[in-house]
Amino acid sequence: MAMLRAGASIVGYELRDDFAARAAKNVTEFLGPEAVERYDIHIRDSYQGLDHGDFDRIVLDLPEPWQVVPHVLDGLRPGGILVSYSPSITQVIKVRHALDRAGFSEASTTEVLNRGWHIDGAAVRPDHRMVAHTGFLTRARLLAS
Repeated sequence: MAMLRAGASIVGYELRDDFAARAAKNVTEFLGPEAVERYDIHIRDSYQGLDHGDFDRIVLDLPEPWQVVPHVLDGLRPGGILVSYSPSITQVIKVRHALDRAGFSEASTTEVLNRGWHIDGAAVRPDHRMVAHTGFLTRARLLAS
């Protein structure tokens, strides 16, 4: 949604028709019908490869994103950026190894933390309870060959 809101054109892959329909409905409801024109969704298994190419960015939100990294080489422009969301550090390790093998550079991983705050007049403090982590974002740039 954020990328569409910023004006990007998006090609999305979903495994199931109902997921694709729900994604398109969400875009329409939150951003309006003009945003749907920039959202091109396909029923496709990205583990089998990418049917589209020449992307500036590729964002992966999959259980095993490291399996898609070799296919990304045909779809991402040199200098393009891959971003992968993973909920566990063991997934991140596999992604990072796949990125290294594929010739990506500038790889970095950030843990996304979520902590609420209690604000009541002059009493301001972090909430006593905290979600330990919500996930990891890994980004890397594809080197020109």
